[in-house]
Amino acid sequence: MEQVDINMDNEKYIELFSQARLNGYSSIDEHEQNFKILDKIASKLGRIEIIIRNRIDRKMCQKDKDWLFHLPNNIDLEASNETKDHDILVSRQTFGFWIKVARHYKIEPVALEKDFLDNFSFKKYYYKNKERLNKTELNDYQKACSILLLTKNIRNRAFHFENLLKLRKTGIPRLSARVDLKENRVFYFSIEPNMIIEYLDDILESFNK
Repeated sequence: MEQVDINMDNEKYIELFSQARLNGYSSIDEHEQNFKILDKIASKLGRIEIIIRNRIDRKMCQKDKDWLFHLPNNIDLEASNETKDHDILVSRQTFGFWIKVARHYKIEPVALEKDFLDNFSFKKYYYKNKERLNKTELNDYQKACSILLLTKNIRNRAFHFENLLKLRKTGIPRLSARVDLKENRVFYFSIEPNMIIEYLDDILESFNK
């Protein structure tokens, strides 16, 4: 990675950002590199979130145009006391809300393009990722679950200004998603820090090349 030119002394930098925060980074330079990645991915994450929520909403509206008011007890609707306008409510729900809806109704694949899921390679983003589960190829539902959860984790860490570059002591990327599937089967999807931008670009390009 390129070095970042920081035009201030370390003491002033620590005063501005706090030592407690910087303890989560290997150096001040890594802290600045993290901000550079945030600059590059914020709009990509925003576009992906809006597109995916619209796809899920359209799918749900096919069965019930008032589906937002008929949610199961385990999914809370934000701002429902302030407005009954469908479009406003759609815009005010978190990305986590949309993933919960997709998971509950088992419609995750509608969030992504079919050919994208068919050709998706987990190994592209981290060479130790598995492509199969118990020797069986992952289906579109399982792939979509994994992609949505990892994208949510990237989004949450990015928009809370957390370290996207950090690795575990074992060298495994810290940025990952655990997907709990049926029959107590668990699937992990990790991504190398230097692949985050390409991963988000791949999702965006799948919507419209």
